[in-house]
Parts: sequence; C-alpha cells; structure tokens
Amino acid sequence: MDDPDLNRQDPFPSTAWTLVRLAVAKHEAGADRALDRICRSYEGPVMAYILGAGCAWDDAEDVKQAFFEHLLAKEALAGAEESGVKLRVFLLTKLRSFLVDRHRRVAAQKRGGGRVVQFADLDEAQARLAEPVDPVTPFIAYQRQWVETLAANALATLKAEYADRGQATLFDALAPFITQESEHRIAELSARLARPEGTLKSDISRLREKCQRLIRRRVAATLDDPTPENIEIELAELMGYRG
Repeated sequence: MDDPDLNRQDPFPSTAWTLVRLAVAKHEAGADRALDRICRSYEGPVMAYILGAGCAWDDAEDVKQAFFEHLLAKEALAGAEESGVKLRVFLLTKLRSFLVDRHRRVAAQKRGGGRVVQFADLDEAQARLAEPVDPVTPFIAYQRQWVETLAANALATLKAEYADRGQATLFDALAPFITQESEHRIAELSARLARPEGTLKSDISRLREKCQRLIRRRVAATLDDPTPENIEIELAELMGYRG
C-alpha cells in the first residue's frame, strides 16, 4: 500500500523519463511545460559543473541558460531514453559536449574573427585545451549537487506534508535529526516542545524512513531500469561523492 504522506505533488515526477518523452513530442499538450520542469529540476547540478569547469560566476548563469536553450531545441533530448543510460549521465554527457563546443566557438572567434574551427583542424595540444578546465573537479561538483538536489526536494515535500497537518514547527525541529542524533539535544527538544523523548525518537525514525523512501523514488525516476538493485547501485555511487 502506498504511503498517503508521499502521495502528493512534488518537484520530481514519478518518472523523469516520462517528462523527457513528453518534452520531445512535438505538438503534444504540455510539451513546453515538461521541458521547463526538466530544466528547473536539474539546474543545480548543471550550474555546479559549469562553475567547476572554470566558468566565472558572472558568466555561469548565461552559460547555464544557453545550455538549457540548447536542450529546449528538443533534438538534444530526442532518443534520450533509448540510449539506455541514467538521466544523470545523459545530461552530463550533453553538458560536457555543449561546453566543449562553446569553448571551440569562443576560441575560433578570438583567433579567426568568427570562423568556427572544426575539431579535426586542431592539433593535439589545442584539442586538449578545448576540454573543460578540470574534468574531475566539475564532475564531483555535479555529483554532489545532484545528491543535494534529491535531498532538498525530498525535504521540501516532507515539510509541505507536515505543514498541511499543522505541524510545520515540529518538522523544523525534527529536520536536523535526519542525518544525526544526540540524546542531549533530544532531551532539550523534548522540554522545549513538551513532547516525550520516546515520542520524539519515533517521530525522527518515521521522518528518516519517509525521507529515504522519497529519495529512492527520485533516484528511480532517473533510471531507465529502476530495479531495487539498480536503485541501490545508483545511491551507492552518488553517496560516494558527498564528502
């Protein structure tokens, strides 16, 4: 049976691939909204990668916008689901390609007054310079921000659920305990809220379980084959970049 507390609208769709299919369907009602939702859901990781690749903060917002405009051309998303990769990996591949192409165009304009130099025309040293500044740091930034985006949206959904029940204050008090717990702090919270410590511990346990289920649902939404095993593999890979 579904958890009634989790059956509400949230920033992530039940499956992100459903949105992708709708986004690339020309003349379909809701296609533009689907594209906009994809962009809004994943702009954090994209921005993290752009900054990590060496783009100045003043320019990064424009670059991010240009990348999503590139995706909004729809052809960039065509065949995405059939590629058989995770949505996280698909978007990252498209972003890397976009940044390399952008670097080439900017370099060509500086050298040749606007003439676009083809990759085949570059020597080995120039080709290396066309790659992002640091292929490791921006990747890690992208991965970490992806995890933070999943967690932030899960927390936003949970906070809204508690608010609907008139328990916004309780959620704000419990939220810090999702990732850590202290008997001393629970005792203080019990006194402040006039809520038994045992009840608070049960509250925290339920909140953690709900948060974990929501995050797994979001992970599942980005996989082409969301089996329990694949969800756990994806979570393990993402959690490796939290530190």
